Amino acid sequence: MTTEPIGLRVVRTLITCPAQWRILLSLTTSPQSSRALWCQLPLKERRCGARACWHLWRQHLIVFHVEQWAWGLSPTGESLRPILQQILTCQREESK
Repeated sequence: MTTEPIGLRVVRTLITCPAQWRILLSLTTSPQSSRALWCQLPLKERRCGARACWHLWRQHLIVFHVEQWAWGLSPTGESLRPILQQILTCQREESK
């Protein structure tokens, strides 16, 4: 029996590659332009960056704001913000 939160289990089924995780985590802090998202991806993940955004958009986790010309978390993605913020907190503590 696992002790992980149900929300994290659902997120793991929706997010299928590291580029998707990186995009979601970077959108947790603020909306980002496509260029900013691509620049944050490691070189080997950049070629699947567009596909990663497409997949997250199809899963209704992110939206593209035409007025801001930027990607952001959708209402569904916003509901995952506590989980994503905990992941970011763990990453920051590991880097110390």
